[in-house]
Amino acid sequence: MRPIFEEPGPRVFGLPPGADFAASLARGLRARLGDAPPEALARITVTLATGRAIRAVERAFEAGTEATFLPRLAPIAALGAGMAEAPPAIGALERRLTLTRLVSTFLAASPESGAPVAAPGLAAALADLLDEMQREEVPPARLDEAAETDPAEHWLRTLQFLAILREKWPEHLAALDLSDREALRRLDVAALLSEWAGAPPEAPLLAAGSTGSTRTTQDLLAAIARLPQGAVLLPGFDFTLDAAGWAGMNPDHPQYGAHLLLKRLGMEPTEVRRWEREAEPTARARLLSHALRPAPATDGWRAALPEIRDYAGAATEGLTLIEAESPAREAEAIALLMREALERGEPRVALTTPDIGLARRVAAELSRWGVAPDMAAGRPLGLTPAGVFARLVARLLSRPFDQAALLALLKHPLAGAGEERGALRAAVSRLELKGLRRRQVALRLRSVAAVAAEMVKEGEGEAPLAAPALLPVLAALEPMPEAAPLSALVARHRVAAEAIAGAALFERADGAALLAAFERFGAAAPALGPEARAAEYADLFEAALDDAGEVRDPAAGADARIVIEGQREARIGGAGLVILGGLNEGTWPAAPPVDPWLSRPMRARIGLPPPERRIGLSAHDFLSAAAAPRAVLSRAGKAEGAPTTPSRWLSRLVALLSAVEGGAPLAAMRARGAAALARADALRRAPPPPAAKRPAPNPPAEARPRKLSVTEVEALIRDPYAIYARHVLKLRPLDPLGAAADARDRGEVLHLAVERFVEETMGRWPGREAAGPLFDRIAAEAVSASVGAPSQALAWEMRLARLRDWFLAEEEARRAEGRPAALEASGVLEFVTRGGDFTLRGRADRVDALEEGGLAIYDYKSGATPSKEQARIFQKQLPLLALIAEAAGLEGAPRAAARRLAYIALSGAGEGGKTVEIEPEADALARLVALIEAFETDRPYIPRAYPEESGFASDYDHLSRFGEWSDRVAEEAPPGAPEPGP
Repeated sequence: MRPIFEEPGPRVFGLPPGADFAASLARGLRARLGDAPPEALARITVTLATGRAIRAVERAFEAGTEATFLPRLAPIAALGAGMAEAPPAIGALERRLTLTRLVSTFLAASPESGAPVAAPGLAAALADLLDEMQREEVPPARLDEAAETDPAEHWLRTLQFLAILREKWPEHLAALDLSDREALRRLDVAALLSEWAGAPPEAPLLAAGSTGSTRTTQDLLAAIARLPQGAVLLPGFDFTLDAAGWAGMNPDHPQYGAHLLLKRLGMEPTEVRRWEREAEPTARARLLSHALRPAPATDGWRAALPEIRDYAGAATEGLTLIEAESPAREAEAIALLMREALERGEPRVALTTPDIGLARRVAAELSRWGVAPDMAAGRPLGLTPAGVFARLVARLLSRPFDQAALLALLKHPLAGAGEERGALRAAVSRLELKGLRRRQVALRLRSVAAVAAEMVKEGEGEAPLAAPALLPVLAALEPMPEAAPLSALVARHRVAAEAIAGAALFERADGAALLAAFERFGAAAPALGPEARAAEYADLFEAALDDAGEVRDPAAGADARIVIEGQREARIGGAGLVILGGLNEGTWPAAPPVDPWLSRPMRARIGLPPPERRIGLSAHDFLSAAAAPRAVLSRAGKAEGAPTTPSRWLSRLVALLSAVEGGAPLAAMRARGAAALARADALRRAPPPPAAKRPAPNPPAEARPRKLSVTEVEALIRDPYAIYARHVLKLRPLDPLGAAADARDRGEVLHLAVERFVEETMGRWPGREAAGPLFDRIAAEAVSASVGAPSQALAWEMRLARLRDWFLAEEEARRAEGRPAALEASGVLEFVTRGGDFTLRGRADRVDALEEGGLAIYDYKSGATPSKEQARIFQKQLPLLALIAEAAGLEGAPRAAARRLAYIALSGAGEGGKTVEIEPEADALARLVALIEAFETDRPYIPRAYPEESGFASDYDHLSRFGEWSDRVAEEAPPGAPEPGP
């Protein structure tokens, strides 16, 4: 067989950006074989970067033929595997657990370096650093040199921590006679290169699709390029970049990897040969080359403008720029473009993006038309249904009780799968509404045992919060022991997950992967040591899921013509339409990673690449995809409500095209993108609805409430819509999940303390000296019975301490004027309006019988007290209670007129409190009747009629869609709004 590579070595070929990588590789090899017999192709070995690239090349060779020989296709990582005479590699999960144990030991000896619970996270970061050092052939001993660059104290402490890598880790591997994975790979490559040096292979060997992103890979590519029949094929090589561009090369440039390889080979960029001699760089490739020039060489733009003007139209003819308002609109437009391409008969359409969220949105949009895309990258096991379920179980078993996690687990499709699913769903709904969403109950639920034991009001009595269908699930979630062998914790976790989900847990592809992850985790568990803490189990389990990699669960009917892929797959090419989604800074490219161990000068000193090297790799992927004959560049102007910044590469391209022909090519790109967005909008949306107006519900008279409390009368003044929602629609606000103790609980503690003090001293005032210790005892009891966390309880205790002296002085003065007659005194007043009988009910915090006759009614406040003007218009609680006391009486107190009304502010700040006197209202009944009669017939219940203050918030703002009409309130008069005040 004649040589297929006749050029002298070292041989480096290139494919220009935008070329169909697999098809070009196949054509080039066939052309070099010429009239050689078909079986000659089988003697050629081609190494590729990924399994997906191997499959693409197989299809390219098979295209258009009934039968053909294939070259030997193998991943480049398989070259030399097993050649080194070295111990086997330690398992990835065993390695992670061993590093966690070493970190835990270090933290135990040096508590100032971190909490023990941080060990799993620190171990993961150490593993990343160790991998990078081994890929770049940096021995751990060189870490000592880093201190010479920056002797700051915190870096010296960091280097002490890194002694784990310098000393402990090598000792551990030697004791077990094991190697590290990356170190073993480096030794395998070294052994292969040594063998080639003595007896180089004569058969053709082509390394295609890799740019040598690590030193070990660069060594391998350089050796292949020098073999008698060896060659390297670089994807997306820029044949148009001039000498100034190559001279100004920096790590974030797309050609930086090729630059390092050529430098390693002692070659100039002009010595790189075209793989297909007739294949010239396209106009698009030349335009992108100029746009992405290294920063030191961007002054070349001005000189290149005349040349760019000649081909700018052709370069942008198949290029579209989508600038959507939000990721949702971006996904809609992308999905529509992909569907339109399918309808045109496009052989392959690809969305390339590193944004997993955008990929999922597009897949969801495509599902509206019954299109199931081929998700090339798969999903991490931890994000699959089975993985999410197992993570929730791990969290509930090992971490402090989390009500939101419990509800998420119980509502997961895998929970209770089978015949009992219906009963479990009903029980979960009841648990949520009567327990987790009822704050006064939820604050007592601090464990699964508390959920099982809690009783709630049900009709006239009490019933268990946990229905029978829930009990087996709660029993399975009994917390792990604080410390136990990790293998025991893994087994406990698996048993719990199976008990809750049943056999359905392991049925699908993600379930099978989860089962394998459990088995690997259990087998590797002894590497952590004799015991593991339950608090760190969830993090360790995350590591086990990471070790499992990604799961591909091919959807039924997935269309191979429409692909959603990660940015690395962009190098393969071959799609008729390529869409680059998520082109924003922080997404594409991602922000450079922050090295927690070494500063930039320290990394440079010991031979590690700068963080921007990853941006260069991402830039190469962008260049390869954007140079496709038909490409779409897409981004969203806002994400999560915040403005975004366009990707640096997109910004450069826009800046360059803005100077060409008055920006006409750029305007055409944007016009195509705007048209795509408009088509997506027209497809999805009906004609826009008219501008929202403030709602004004006007129910019939028989549906309007005939009973209100005194506080609801205040709501009727401020926010009538709240009364409509509560009494007509029968809607009650739900508390958020996992509510923590807050100012309301503080108010209840303060209120309870003073109420119990008054209750114990109702018969006789004990005097100031005895009152102080009594108050302290009662305050301590109230705080200890509260639902606050220890830090909150301490703060509330301090408030009561600051409140004590003021309250006791005020209380002594009140006792001189009267005596407490009733606490929490309820009353009901019935009267007649034009609409018929009406009932007003109320409850007074405290009622005193005054020595001069009559009553004093007090209301305790833990927050701000109203001013007299606020009380006159809005705060009607005390005047209405006075009305009930005089007309019908309050329970436990004599029926009499109220001569004194006051708010007692229990702030515990400043002087300790404040008393605000309110004037009784002689015409309170007449004004109340007028207010009720105003709402008896056709008065609408408008929201926020008189909200009292700008910070007013209603429980029903979302129901009234306040945000949609709030900016129009000043322009319109509230329809039928009554004057404030009853």
